[in-house]
Amino acid sequence: MKIIPALLTLTFAFSTALTCRADVISQTVDFGTITSGSQFYFNQFNTALGTLTGVTLDWTVNSSISSASVTNMNSGSVTVNKIVFTNTVDGYLPSVGDTGNLAEEGTKTKTVTPGGTVGSRTLTTGQSYNLSNIALGTLTDSNSYAPGDADFNSFKGTGTVPLYITNTFGATVTASGSGVTNSWLTSITGTSTGNLQVTYEYTAAPIAPVPEPPSLLLGFGGILGMAGFAFKRRAKNTAAALA
Repeated sequence: MKIIPALLTLTFAFSTALTCRADVISQTVDFGTITSGSQFYFNQFNTALGTLTGVTLDWTVNSSISSASVTNMNSGSVTVNKIVFTNTVDGYLPSVGDTGNLAEEGTKTKTVTPGGTVGSRTLTTGQSYNLSNIALGTLTDSNSYAPGDADFNSFKGTGTVPLYITNTFGATVTASGSGVTNSWLTSITGTSTGNLQVTYEYTAAPIAPVPEPPSLLLGFGGILGMAGFAFKRRAKNTAAALA
């Protein structure tokens, strides 16, 4: 009868040897070509895996202007001294459309001096100045969320987090001359690409480690030995009782 408590103790030791670990899960949302308004989604963190402790969003956006045209809409000739092109990318989440919270707002600028080494360009009424292949560079940013922050719970679940991105291009013209009213017709064709890397940091749910074969053999060998000893002892006692 003494073998039963020993067996239960060994089994209990195996079943309660639980471990916890910190871990991360990452996923990447590829924006492709971002239009003026683009809707995206990424997976939530499944809390069955453990306890979510932090969220990091790493943004990367590359923008360029393939063509642009600035037309003098004034009554007289003007001299264009510089043009400042801008690209603004806003990210809203959790949001379907731009009705959610603003999670990211980044702007890249590029200043162009017309006329190259001349440094300016004179335009008569209705005349245009055309440009092409203007690189605005790369926008990078990082946002972090911790428990208790607004929207932190929106990252948890078995569904998706909606992300909406707006992408706008603009230009500010600096000019001088008689009759300048800063009334310009500016046509811009721009392109933006990029991605968002989502990283979930969490404490994994406790798991029971699987005993290694040597440990199992050692444990069950001990049990068998104890069983054999108990059997021999019981047989000896029975023989003595019959003598």
